[in-house]
Amino acid sequence: MHVEEIETCLSGQERVREAWRRRLLGRQFIHREDFNAGSVGVELAHLSILACENGRFRFRLAGSGVRAAFGCEARGLSAAEIDICRGSTMWTELAAKALARLAPVSGRTRLPDGTVHYWLRLPMSSDGVMADQVLCHDRYLPAESLDDPEAAARAADAALRLDGERMAA
Repeated sequence: MHVEEIETCLSGQERVREAWRRRLLGRQFIHREDFNAGSVGVELAHLSILACENGRFRFRLAGSGVRAAFGCEARGLSAAEIDICRGSTMWTELAAKALARLAPVSGRTRLPDGTVHYWLRLPMSSDGVMADQVLCHDRYLPAESLDDPEAAARAADAALRLDGERMAA
């Protein structure tokens, strides 16, 4: 598995980063209540919130795209309890890095099955005083997404909407 820290490489990640940046209000992290989830549009499906509890990260929120990638409801689980996250630095180590640096951390990782995981970690606070949560944006795209990641992200969103429509029917 090759973890590569790079600047945000998907337009959706940049939209999330910009929404986060607008809510900093002079701080190095945002207060959870300050984040306007509606400002990120379809990217909301790819957001999750990790809370640092006694040195362990637990999912407090996971969008439908994250749940689809995980194959389960993540809310309330630690990263170690989810197969795709287990043993992966993108969740615990990089979330810890975002909190330690009080700065965004982003990149992409090619997983053993060829899938490319685009990730973004942004420091956040549950109380507005101390950074103890991480706003995450994650996209799991097919290997060929490296040729045109934006097109792959749009196709994944369309598939996610179709799955949601089928579930509602």
